[in-house]
Amino acid sequence: MKSSFAPTVALVLLPLCCSTLIYGQSDVETRAAEISQALAKAHVAWNTKLSSPGASVQVKEVARQGSTVQYHLYVSGLPSNELYTAVSWPVTQKEPSALMEGISLGKDGIVICAGRTPEQCGDSSKKDDPIEFTFNAAKGEPYRLALVAGNNKVAVVIVPDPIMAKDKGCALSVERLLPHFELAFFTGSGFPPNSDVSFESKSYEEKHPINAKADSDGKLQFILMPFVNGRHKGTTTVKSLGAACSLRIEFEWGS
Repeated sequence: MKSSFAPTVALVLLPLCCSTLIYGQSDVETRAAEISQALAKAHVAWNTKLSSPGASVQVKEVARQGSTVQYHLYVSGLPSNELYTAVSWPVTQKEPSALMEGISLGKDGIVICAGRTPEQCGDSSKKDDPIEFTFNAAKGEPYRLALVAGNNKVAVVIVPDPIMAKDKGCALSVERLLPHFELAFFTGSGFPPNSDVSFESKSYEEKHPINAKADSDGKLQFILMPFVNGRHKGTTTVKSLGAACSLRIEFEWGS
């Protein structure tokens, strides 16, 4: 069963502290920078702070045709006797909204429409039907999903078509936090713990230094606004400078 849309619901996004965030253009106004930072923090919080203690999601790809990808979700750490609402927060929306209601957890925690009572989603003639969460993915586009039943909740971020670079144990990836890549969110791993890591971004002939700080686990994150004044679309390249590993990422932005 493919997922379908339902009315809007409220979902609290928890604050995130201690993020390593910078801005890619020196002429960005203060307010725009604050909004961008808040959006990045909310994105990180969805994946790290929203789930109930001990709850997790395993994502299994079940079909892919072109840019359309389908997944089954397997939940652990949440009660199986609850009915859940699936909540989605696409990059095209300012706030999360309900995707489907009356969801159940089946065998091994698979997310299903049981179809056994009027409150459960699904067709009574096709009981315990696994839900195929289906996305038509752009490059680097994250899909944020959560299952919520009162205080029981679990959240996950799925990137069907990731943009990533790897070298010598290091990795760098970028996600679009707005539809046309107006805001790019980078995460990295495998760097020396607590080290300073330098990158350079280039859009057309504009170059900007990026100074990031790896945490005690060798992970880092930063945001970038790649748009160039007077241009409606373009390509941005981000590469590491002076690091033991050589990383280079390229992505297209604009209409």
